[in-house]
Amino acid sequence: MSSTTSPLPPCAQPVLSTAQGRTLEAKYHDVDLMRRAGKAAAEFLIARTTPQSKIVLFAGPGNNGGDALACAAELAQAGYAPTVVVLANVAKYAEDAARAWSRLQELGLVPTALAGEGWGEGDCGSKSNRYSEGHPTPHPNPLPQGERGQIVVLRRIPVSLTVDWIVDGLFGIGLKRPLDAGYSDAVQAIAVAREAGAKVLALDVPSGINADTGALIGDAVVAADYTLTFLALKPGLLTGPALDYVGELHCGMLGVAPINESTVHALDHIYINAIRHPQASNAHKGTNGTCVIVGGAAGMLGAALLASRAAMRSGAGKVKVGWLADPAPQVDPLMPEVMMGTATLLLASEFGALVVGCGLGVSGAAVRALKLTLKREAPLVVDADALNLIAQSAELATLMQRRTASTIITPHPAEAARLLGCSTANVQSDRLRAARDLAKGYHCIAVVKGAGTVVCDGQETTINRTGNPLLATAGTGDVLAGMIGALLAQGYDAATAARLGVCMHGAAADALARRGIRRAVASDVIGELASL
Repeated sequence: MSSTTSPLPPCAQPVLSTAQGRTLEAKYHDVDLMRRAGKAAAEFLIARTTPQSKIVLFAGPGNNGGDALACAAELAQAGYAPTVVVLANVAKYAEDAARAWSRLQELGLVPTALAGEGWGEGDCGSKSNRYSEGHPTPHPNPLPQGERGQIVVLRRIPVSLTVDWIVDGLFGIGLKRPLDAGYSDAVQAIAVAREAGAKVLALDVPSGINADTGALIGDAVVAADYTLTFLALKPGLLTGPALDYVGELHCGMLGVAPINESTVHALDHIYINAIRHPQASNAHKGTNGTCVIVGGAAGMLGAALLASRAAMRSGAGKVKVGWLADPAPQVDPLMPEVMMGTATLLLASEFGALVVGCGLGVSGAAVRALKLTLKREAPLVVDADALNLIAQSAELATLMQRRTASTIITPHPAEAARLLGCSTANVQSDRLRAARDLAKGYHCIAVVKGAGTVVCDGQETTINRTGNPLLATAGTGDVLAGMIGALLAQGYDAATAARLGVCMHGAAADALARRGIRRAVASDVIGELASL
């Protein structure tokens, strides 16, 4: 595959892995980043609460717990009376967290333990002390709030918390194994309080989430209303199962210099206007390119129609559908601007870009059309049935790998799994890795669709932040394929066409949601493209 990729614009947000985050922290070893994180979290809460608000902060044994302690100190200094629940042996806190612990006490928050219920200071995790075992009668006032605040050091968590806000500082980016014992009880208590109306703010990463992949680590996971991450965005906050737990995502840079070394970036709706080519005053249909869509076997005409309509709405000068159905439709009554022909005829014509797979089917005719398509030296989008055929055929896979023109593949997780010879769960457990493996293995731009769509060109990886569950319906993948094909026809390089198409696709769904649409079909997404 040969293509020159345009550099990402400044609006692309750096995304750092856990290892990269540790390296960045080490670079600022002489800065009290924990105190800055605590201040950022406190300012977030102060902007949304009053000093009378009941705020409970859960502090775990590591730096994430230290961030919670630092936040509590800032709140106390601002006139709040926070309650801090410490699930750790405070004697084992590292230097920064120990400093935050000492500062809390200097501000008048004196550590106490609740007697009579088996509460006690020490490492959280003794299975015999779990609140869930035996279900003792909860303390009548489980987390008392003093005038200056309260620190409670304990092993077990009372299930009933009547509070306004909860801060999750149990575990951050370093968590690698499922939460157990008292920690999982804490997650349960947070969930119960949230159901009763409390808002949850997670510090850095909701506890129980893999910060690098977005996978859930076990069954105990904090569901947050807001996540305030520090220094940079994390991959696991942007894609995969974690998206159901992150809530509204914010990033506190903590005053450090911008990060330029990352090869992973996040893109949102701002990217669309930053990257779109301006339309020339003397533009005509020829300058906007011709996109040919190959597909639409009998019984699956709709897929090709959706792709062609999306391509027209995305700015292609001319769109043609090369049908496999016999007889081939002669006109699209809802978009008569689209031209029609047979797949064989149009594959022998001149065009700027190709899309193959939308409603292609898996017949012998489909295989023959796919072979012809893969042999044409034009920018190509491979979608749907075409991907499944390639996954089943070494010959087709080799044809794609040997292409010298740009190739973009757009699999959903199950299709990606077939191409990689693994399970769908394996793809979903690390979507960035799956995209990189596809890009490398098939010499292409890989677009792994889903919540937080991942695009990888073999070197740079981007995660899309536009879109919502309105896209979880049949046909929206065909719409995306047509959009990317139209952008290729207009002259965008393959990586940019893939990223821009994905971003616009999600932005169209976001526009529908802003208008109050709660149930959408793929055609609704096409209707929004005109205004984008």
